Amino acid sequence: MTTSVSGAEAPAEPKRGRLGLVVIGVVTAVAAGGFGILAGHAGQTPGIVPQTITYEVVGDTTVKIDYSVAKSKGDEVRCKIDAYDENFAVLAEKEIVVPAGTSGVTRADTLQTPRRATGARVKDCRKV
Repeated sequence: MTTSVSGAEAPAEPKRGRLGLVVIGVVTAVAAGGFGILAGHAGQTPGIVPQTITYEVVGDTTVKIDYSVAKSKGDEVRCKIDAYDENFAVLAEKEIVVPAGTSGVTRADTLQTPRRATGARVKDCRKV
């Protein structure tokens, strides 16, 4: 005894539209790009650009740092310069002021430390 299948066939698998996948890809790319931009600017103060030019460990208790701070001409800005050891523990710190009326400064300062430092930097610049 044989049976025949009339016009009924096995159900077809649903087809996914390419438009949906393209939309998901574009949304993901835009979100990733936005996250990258935000991560790149995290911790920065807009309009203030501190830069460590060079530092020199002069001896066991002295570090010389050359740095610059660029800013808007009308703003007064306060920054910190510090010297640190191999574990990034701060050994010496000094606050500097960049006065209003200038668009920035390039300076050299010397920090006295209780023991040998491995580096120095300018950081934490804020508008007053």
